[in-house]
Amino acid sequence: MRKIFTIASREYRAMVGTKAFLLSIIMMPILMLGSLMAIELMKNASLVKDRKIAIIDHSGSFVEAIRQAAEQKNKLIDDWEDVAKSSEDGGKAGSADTVDNFLGSNRDKYLIEKVEPVGFSDENRFELSERIRNQSLYAFVEIPKGADSLDATDEQKIRFFAQDSSLSDARGWISQTVNAVIRVERFNAADIDPAKVEKASAIVPVIGMGLVTRAVDGSVSSKEEDDAMAALFLPMGVMMMMFMVIFMSAQPMLESVLEEKSQRIAEVLLGSANPFQLMSGKLVGTVAGSLTVFGIYLIGAYFIAVGRGYSDQIPFHLAPWFVVFQIMGVLFYAAIFLAIGASVSQLKEAQSMLLPVWMLMMSPMFIWIFIVREPLGSMATYFSLFPPVTPTCMMLRLATGQAIPLWQPILGLLLTTISTLLIVVIASRIFRVGILWQGKTPKLSEILKWAVTG
Repeated sequence: MRKIFTIASREYRAMVGTKAFLLSIIMMPILMLGSLMAIELMKNASLVKDRKIAIIDHSGSFVEAIRQAAEQKNKLIDDWEDVAKSSEDGGKAGSADTVDNFLGSNRDKYLIEKVEPVGFSDENRFELSERIRNQSLYAFVEIPKGADSLDATDEQKIRFFAQDSSLSDARGWISQTVNAVIRVERFNAADIDPAKVEKASAIVPVIGMGLVTRAVDGSVSSKEEDDAMAALFLPMGVMMMMFMVIFMSAQPMLESVLEEKSQRIAEVLLGSANPFQLMSGKLVGTVAGSLTVFGIYLIGAYFIAVGRGYSDQIPFHLAPWFVVFQIMGVLFYAAIFLAIGASVSQLKEAQSMLLPVWMLMMSPMFIWIFIVREPLGSMATYFSLFPPVTPTCMMLRLATGQAIPLWQPILGLLLTTISTLLIVVIASRIFRVGILWQGKTPKLSEILKWAVTG
């Protein structure tokens, strides 16, 4: 045991006592969650552009309504910019949020240019298209006569011309504005009061509520469900933390064994400790390193959540499950990486063996959205009881907050423990033979023979 803990202490220091470890601690969350951070930064960034749009209104009923809607939108953007740039909002933060929610991602100003429809031809369309290519015009819209007719044909559809017409926010804004005018005209033609229709069509919101609970004093209560985005991405955050801890802890095992083997350090180590002690010490040191990574990320997540007012949404009650599944996951994959490292002499020789392992580790990321939406479904249950992905999938299910039957995480932990012990035994047999293997890369059949016979 003394030799095992000596090796474990050395492995732990080698793992956490380097600049590379500190850099990976910082970079891994950025790489994994960088897209979400970028979305948040872009949301708060003031990227207002002036978009000049030419309107060819053959019906003569829409151009002024579009111009007035554009002026109203532009004024709203100006007001939003004034509040957003103010260092002391003077109590206007609420109005800024209201404007921000109203605008959404469409914060462009629209400058409307009226084009006379008389004699408008394909040559005029080409000239406007050239202006778009020269970037003196963003888009042009052609509204035919009879566009507001109930039986409008394909020739009477409104056409939006732009270089990014399929993805343009302006296209949706034009559609919304024009259809609002058409709706009013159709109601008036049918002698229907648009205000009464709007009032009668008002949507009654359906508020999501949590299940009713009973307090210690016997009273029952319920509260509104959390924000939908938080309910969706909180489980993903827990899963990503589990993946990062396992990846950052298990992957260095491969490099450590390869370094010792290529530099003949393993031969010196085996003069003082047997293969079982050497492998056990490496695995214990890796587990200790993974707990350090988890502790750092947990403290960091806590302070970030407190700073943003989300501390009450951190699932602290899942910490015991997280630690237990993390230890099993780290041992499972660290043993696999250790066996691969002992089987080859160079990193490039291990690439073909590593790809299936990496795909297995990453597989929960491909289906996480389905598990979050149906954590009690058959697919989520089966995946969470498949030992190689049980740690990540089970934590993903538990983080949804739904009542997962207790027997399922217990069974998942039991299956993972048995599988981990089996993998460690197999890896120890491969390690005992492969750590001193030199020369040609062993074939898969030879590695399987080592695993069976040792």
